[in-house]
Amino acid sequence: MAKRVPANFAGDMLLWAAWLYHVEGRTQNDIAEELEVSRQTVANYLNEAIARDMVRVELRPDILSRQANSTALADLYGLEAVHIVPTPKSESQLFKRLGHAGGQVLDNLVSNGDVIGVAFGRTMFRVGMLMPSSNQPKTKVVQVAGCSLGGSDTSPEACASLIAGKLSAECVNLFAPAYLSTETLTRDLLAEPTLQRQFKLFKKIDLMIFGIGELNKHTRFYLNEEYFSNDDLRDHYLNLGAASVIMGRFIDTDGREIDGPLLNRTVAIDLDTARSIPIRLAVCGGKEKTEAADAALRAGFATHLVTDEQTAKRLLKAHK
Repeated sequence: MAKRVPANFAGDMLLWAAWLYHVEGRTQNDIAEELEVSRQTVANYLNEAIARDMVRVELRPDILSRQANSTALADLYGLEAVHIVPTPKSESQLFKRLGHAGGQVLDNLVSNGDVIGVAFGRTMFRVGMLMPSSNQPKTKVVQVAGCSLGGSDTSPEACASLIAGKLSAECVNLFAPAYLSTETLTRDLLAEPTLQRQFKLFKKIDLMIFGIGELNKHTRFYLNEEYFSNDDLRDHYLNLGAASVIMGRFIDTDGREIDGPLLNRTVAIDLDTARSIPIRLAVCGGKEKTEAADAALRAGFATHLVTDEQTAKRLLKAHK
């Protein structure tokens, strides 16, 4: 026989079971022992309490908001999936959260034998550092933009090697500078059979992961310092209407590549090829990224997105 129900529950076993479960957080096994009934009886009590509107189960508003924002962003930009992480207080924490989430999503999307294109930057570095390790020896990780002369941890060659290592995959580095000094030199270098084979491999990429770089008067670049990283060149691109840098290429607010001084001096995947890749995972977040992300997403460069809650809200607000 079941124990007596406390008087303040007016002898209602359903209400008492619901209180123990939903308010006190007791398990169904605990409640079964407390009431001296079977666990199945407790489960029936809880279901009946909900059916009789004694209990109303609600998700926390912030969880609902993230889910609603994911769906709204996917609809807005025609994305297959959007993954939103809570926005932390500091930029360093944001990169860590985006890297962790981006790595998890990448790990879920990739299959052994895929060809994976990898871009570069702080976010890609964090993805490589924080993604889970797996054994995918038939997979190829392809560097989609040329090398940096600075040897940074966030360089194209470093990011590709790091992600390949986490997957136990083959790494195919692009052994040419990302930006060259003249158009003639670039044209001649791209005619080399070795680089031509690499560029043909770009067309076989199954999945690409990339960050979205913002472009404003405070932006600093770290690739090929002598020919690239200077404020005059940055300001020139801003005057031409550049809003973002993706995979080493400059785009405007409509996602079109800027006809600037680096257009024919760039060693990187071309944007049409990039946009034809079946799965394109963009990982970006932060207030400064909003306009850049909007440009890249509206232009269809991504099929999947990892971002943070506040960036998601800003993107949605910009289109109201």
